[in-house]
Amino acid sequence: MLLFAVLAYGQTPTTLWSYDLPDKVNRTSPVIASDGTVYIACDLSTRETAVPPALPDPNFFAVNSDGTLKWSTSISESNFTKPDAIESSPSINADGSIYMGGKYSRVVFRLNAVTGDTIRTRHINTRQRYTAPVFKTDGSVYICGYDKGDRGLRSLSADLTTENWIFAAGTKFNSTPAIGSDGTIYASSTDGNIYAINPDGTEKWSAAYGSWAATAIAIGTDGSVYLAGETATGGVLVSYSPNDGTENWSIALAMKANHGGPVIADDGTIYLGGAEGRLRAYDPDDGSEVWSYPAAANPALAAIEVVPAIDNNGNIYFGTTDGMFYVLDDGGAEAYTPIDLGDEIKSSAAIASDGTIYVASTDADVGKLFALQTTATGLASGDWPMYAGNIQHTGNVNAVSLSTISNSIENFRIYPNPVNNGELYISTLLNDNKSIQIFNVLGKEVYSKNSITNEKIEIGELTTGIYILKVVENDKVATTKLIIK
Repeated sequence: MLLFAVLAYGQTPTTLWSYDLPDKVNRTSPVIASDGTVYIACDLSTRETAVPPALPDPNFFAVNSDGTLKWSTSISESNFTKPDAIESSPSINADGSIYMGGKYSRVVFRLNAVTGDTIRTRHINTRQRYTAPVFKTDGSVYICGYDKGDRGLRSLSADLTTENWIFAAGTKFNSTPAIGSDGTIYASSTDGNIYAINPDGTEKWSAAYGSWAATAIAIGTDGSVYLAGETATGGVLVSYSPNDGTENWSIALAMKANHGGPVIADDGTIYLGGAEGRLRAYDPDDGSEVWSYPAAANPALAAIEVVPAIDNNGNIYFGTTDGMFYVLDDGGAEAYTPIDLGDEIKSSAAIASDGTIYVASTDADVGKLFALQTTATGLASGDWPMYAGNIQHTGNVNAVSLSTISNSIENFRIYPNPVNNGELYISTLLNDNKSIQIFNVLGKEVYSKNSITNEKIEIGELTTGIYILKVVENDKVATTKLIIK
């Protein structure tokens, strides 16, 4: 169903449209591709096994930026005939592929973003819950497993064919990891510890935080690592040194904060909600409270079990477990009147590059994806402004890229890039004979041509995605990223 509304500044956020899903949205947050497509999953209450050639009921959806359905598919189990339970979020790798984990299937899916077709699956023999895949700078995948079989944090190749390592096998990880500028991976476990893991899978350090957490970790500009969790007496927000895990500071919370997690504004301020029903702002230097919403003298909200999102005006967006959606300014005052989006919100908001706010809710057991408009024109640019750090959920401080760029050819140029009509032009100072090779993100050659004397190259047979282009002219070489739409 599409629902359009008239723009109304200064009141509630404007509802551009809503899209109805077949069932509830349970701990799944929307992710946004570079073309504006929004990907969201729902958790089906009734999961019937399909008899081939019938397909299992869809539980994963690609929705265009105008609210129309692009495609749907099933993240499934039982030989891919039964929809899986979904309590995790999708992520997008640098080549545009969508990665999504199921709960009971113990499988990671890699999907084609354009068609929804399954590119590859990997059975990892552990259930995935309250997490999302995140990506190393070279596109390798890190995924947490919380129960059964080979639980732990594991590293997989981008194509899912190779398991590089498993860290802390047998330990439950519910969290969404985060990756620092030096490649260190940070993840919290339900054993009460946060772990810093070297890129080779060995432990760098560990530190105790409390008892349990399924929160997403955030990383500040200075490398400080922020974790919220549950303790025996309530909750805790901790800032750790990335070097050795020493606590910069630790703040005891009145109630647990075991879902959601912190975000970081452009000025370093940390925002965190929790079961207490108040969003609080903390000073990054010492953890002192800057403000709370509602103020201490006012009644609390319903529980906040999501990661807030921050727009480029500094406004903060979050929902609560009674279905209300809030927008605050950076001083803790309401920037917009709260809006009722249904029975509950357990989905972290995402802010697209054009400023559209996407959030999912559940209303009468129907999942709804909303597109909302405020004065925002984009996501905040600094630090860690939303769940898993950015709209692709890469969870990485650094940009994730599957190609390298080098050039020894004078005045080397390719255009257009992205390619959108199957034609690529290459020019150099000499415009001499050239040979070219195009590789996919896995390093496999998918196109080659020698003795090219004209500028135009026909590559219409290549599918949408990110590639590596290599050009050789007079023993000089240039390589660059090539995007095909």
